[in-house]
Amino acid sequence: MDEFKTIFNPINIGHQRFKNRLVALPVYTGYAHSDGKVSDLLIEHYKRLADSGVALVVVANAAVSDEGVVAGHSLRIDGDEFIPGLKRLAEVINYNGALSCLQLNHGGRFARTDQPLFPSPIDGSNLTFNISSLKNFMNFFPLEQRFGLTGNFLKHASKWRRAMTAGEIGRIINKFGQAAFRAYQAGFDMVELHGANGYLICQFLSSFTNRADFQDRSAIPIAIVREIKQKVPDGFPIGFRLMVNEWVPNGIKLEEGIAFSKLLQQEDIAYVSASVGSYNSIFSKEAIKKMADPGYLEEDLKRLTDQLSIPTIISGRIIEPSMAEELLKNGVSDLIGLGRPLRADYNWLKKTGHKKQKIKICVNCNQCLKRVVMDHGFTCRRWPIVVQERIELEHKLLSRNYRGLWVAADQNDIKLLKAALPYFLPDSRKMMMSVKPKVLFLNSPKEKSLTDAVKSEFIKWSKGLLTRAGFQGPVLSETIEITSGNFEKAVQDAAEQGNHGIVLIGYNQNQPWRERILYRERGKVIALVGSNHDYSRILVPVDLSDTTMLVLSLIRKLYLEKEGFYVQFIHVLRGSVNIAEKRWKELIRATGFGKKFQLKLIHSKRKVDAELLNIINEGNYGTIIMGKRGLSGIKRWMLGSVSVGVLRGLSDQSLFLID
Repeated sequence: MDEFKTIFNPINIGHQRFKNRLVALPVYTGYAHSDGKVSDLLIEHYKRLADSGVALVVVANAAVSDEGVVAGHSLRIDGDEFIPGLKRLAEVINYNGALSCLQLNHGGRFARTDQPLFPSPIDGSNLTFNISSLKNFMNFFPLEQRFGLTGNFLKHASKWRRAMTAGEIGRIINKFGQAAFRAYQAGFDMVELHGANGYLICQFLSSFTNRADFQDRSAIPIAIVREIKQKVPDGFPIGFRLMVNEWVPNGIKLEEGIAFSKLLQQEDIAYVSASVGSYNSIFSKEAIKKMADPGYLEEDLKRLTDQLSIPTIISGRIIEPSMAEELLKNGVSDLIGLGRPLRADYNWLKKTGHKKQKIKICVNCNQCLKRVVMDHGFTCRRWPIVVQERIELEHKLLSRNYRGLWVAADQNDIKLLKAALPYFLPDSRKMMMSVKPKVLFLNSPKEKSLTDAVKSEFIKWSKGLLTRAGFQGPVLSETIEITSGNFEKAVQDAAEQGNHGIVLIGYNQNQPWRERILYRERGKVIALVGSNHDYSRILVPVDLSDTTMLVLSLIRKLYLEKEGFYVQFIHVLRGSVNIAEKRWKELIRATGFGKKFQLKLIHSKRKVDAELLNIINEGNYGTIIMGKRGLSGIKRWMLGSVSVGVLRGLSDQSLFLID
C-alpha cells in the first residue's frame, strides 16, 4: 500500500482526528420519510458509507426550516422531534468507523414551498439565460417527464419577486444556529453549511441572485457561521460546502470563492469543500461535458488550496485511488471528496491497492441525478438490478406509515375490532411517537347504536391495549365522530387528513360503502375485518408482479417478526413453473427477507378467485392479504378482479388489500 500512503495519512481538523484523507461527500438521496425523519433506508445507506473506510461521512441536505425543504423526502432538523432519528444515524456512522457530519441547508428559491425566500427579487437582466437554462433542464429528461417538471418550475419561478425582509433574514440565521445545536445534541461530530448548488446561502453570495456588493453578499453567510458558534460548544467544527464557480452570468467565480474562503478562515472554519454549478447551469451541454472529465476541479482547487491555511476538499469525479493519491501529493487539496464514485462502489477504498479487485467506475450516466430530481430516490446503474429494485420499492414505502385509523359505525364494528386489533397491531418498536392510531366513530342518528357509554368503554379498552403493547404517553392521537352525511367520504377524508396508512373497519355485506372504501383509497392498506378468530393464520395470494414486492415488504415489517403467526404464500400458476420460481427468488431477495419462504404453486384450470376461495376454506385461514394492481372501477368491471371475487366469496374472514 506504499503507493497510496498519502491517502492513508491521518490529519487533524479542529479537535477531530481523521484516520485518512477520504471524505464521503454529501450526495442527496431522497431516502428520508415524507415527514423529514430518518428512515431505515437512510440508516442503511450511511452505514455502508461509514463501513467503506472513509474518515468522514457528510450526511446530505438537512433542512433547517420547514420552508427550506427542497424535495418530498428531504431530511429535516428544524424541530426537536427529529433528534432521535438523527441520533441513530450519527451512532451508526460512528460505530462503523467514521466521523459524522450533518450538512445544514435552506433551499431558498429552490425550496418546496408556496413562499420561497430569496435575497433579491428576480428581474429581466438574466431573463435570456433563465429561459436557456430551463430549456437545458427540459432536454435533460425524457419527453413524458418534461411538461410536469417545467410546469412546476415556472409556477415556482413566478414567486421569485420579493426580497427577504430583515426579520426573515434574522429568523433564518437563528434557524441555522438552532439546527447546529440539535446536530450536536444528536451526537454528530461536526456540521457543514451548504453554500453550493444555488441554495439560499449560495444565493446570498452570488450577484446572479443578490444585487449587493461583495461585502454585503458575504455578511449573511458569515452571520450564520457566528450564530452557530454561539449555539454550539467551543471547538465544535463547522465545515463549508463552497461554490467556486457558478457558471451563470454575474455568478460566483473562483476569485470570489477564494476571497470568501479567506473570510471563512478568519472565522476559524474547519474546512472548505469545493463545488461548482447550480441548477441553473449544470444541465447545459457545456457543463455536462466538463463535469464528465475525471478530476475536473483540479486547477481551481490548486489555486484555492495555495491561498488558504485551512484544509480543502476536492470533488469532481475522483474515480480512482491513483488519481486521489496524485492530487494529494501535488498539494491540490488536503482531502479527497468522494461523491458518486463512492456510491457506484462502496468498496472503493477497500479495493485500493488490490489489483485483482476492480473498482466499479461511475459511468456518469446521471441516472441518480434524474431520479432524485423526479423525487424517486437515489439508485446507481452500477448496482445489481435486484438492489436497484429493492431501493425503488423501499422508496415507495417511505410515503407509507403504520398510523392506524380504526373505524366503528356500530357496535358490531367495535366487537370485531376488539377481537382483531391484538393481532393486527404493529410492533410498537416500529412505530414512531407521531404515528399513534386514531378512532373514527360513525354514529347514525337513526340507529343511535354508539352511545356515549359504548364509545367511552372502547376508548378505555384501546388505550389499555396500546399501553400493554408498549406504547407510551398519549397512546391515541385523538378520536373524532361523524353523526351524519356520507360515511364513505368521511372515512376517506379522515384517512387523508390524518395521513393514515392503515384503515380497519368491520365487514358488513349489507353495507356496500364499506367495500367501496376498499377500492377507492390509493397508496394505503385497507382491511375489512371479519368475525373469524383465526386472525394469525394468514394466506397471501401473490401474482408475482411488482405489486407483490409491496405486499411482501409490508408483511415483513408488520407481521413476520411476531410470534404465533403462520403465513402461507400461494400462486395460482398460469405459466412456466421455472419462471414463477425464478421470479419468486428475485422478489425474496429484493424485499430483504431474512430467511427463505416457500411459495406454494397451484396448478388449476379454474378461475383464480374460485381456486383461492377453495384453498381458504380448506386451510381454515382467518386472514387474507392481497395486493391490487391499480385497476380502475371500469376495468375491474370489464376484466374482473381476483380480490373482488375473493371478497364476495368470503364468509367470515378478514381481507387486507394493499395498494
